[in-house]
This record gives sequence, structure tokens and C-alpha cells, in this order.
Amino acid sequence: MVKTKLKLIEISGLSEEIHGLQDRQTGEKVQNGLLDEKLSLVQKYWLTDLGKKTKEVVDEVEPLRNEVISKYGTTTPDGGIGISAIIEEKNEEGVVVSRTPNPNWDLFNKEYSDLMAQERDIEHQEFALNDFTDVKSENRYAIFQTLLKP
Repeated sequence: MVKTKLKLIEISGLSEEIHGLQDRQTGEKVQNGLLDEKLSLVQKYWLTDLGKKTKEVVDEVEPLRNEVISKYGTTTPDGGIGISAIIEEKNEEGVVVSRTPNPNWDLFNKEYSDLMAQERDIEHQEFALNDFTDVKSENRYAIFQTLLKP
């Protein structure tokens, strides 16, 4: 086993690369992950192990993310809380009549970026590039590729 130091944003991205990308609102899978590729059973075992570890970190960070959104965001029409970089004003017909920068966006972005820049060690099986030569994929697993040893 080896330890790799990654930023929380990288761990979150690695978790998505392993498990695939899901739409936050619908839960629908919008992109396959490494575990959906044709891999050997041994590779899947170690990727599943790494995926569990990255998911644990993501699950720890999610409430903090929601806290920052709640701090700077506003209640949406469906009762949720969200934040966007632009505030749109609409007329009675629902047509956008003006767009202004959200003054809370920069505060949110800084606090969230500071959180996601924190580093953690992730312990995992050492992955060799040669172990993945048979994988033919349209996806680019950029963060996972940094874990591969030549």
C-alpha cells in the first residue's frame, strides 16, 4: 500500500472518476466511471477499495459544503438553498429583465475553495500503468492517472 496526498477537490474528483458522475438533483448517472470499464477482478477489487475511501471523504465534506451554501445562498422556489454567481430579476411573465453579479458569490467561492484546498493522505494499492493497457475508454481519468506508476 502507498499513501498519496491529495486536495479534497481532487479526492472528490477521483471518487467521481471511480464511481461515475451523477446528477445531484436526480441521482441519475450521467457518466460512467472506472468501475464500469472492463477490468480484471483484481483491478476492480483495488479500485473498489480506493472508491470506498474516497467516498468516505466526500461524505465528510458534503455537510460542510452544504453549510457554506446555506451561509451565502438563498432559498430557491422549490424550498432548497442555492447560490449562483449571477442574480436574475424576472418580470411577471418570467422573462429575465436584469442580471447582476451576486455579492455573496465571491465570499462563498473563497470559503469553499479554501475548504477544498485542504489535503488528506489516501492509502491505496499501488497502480501500475501496465495493469490498465487493455482499458479502452472514451473517458479521461485525469486524477486517477496521477496515481499510476510507469
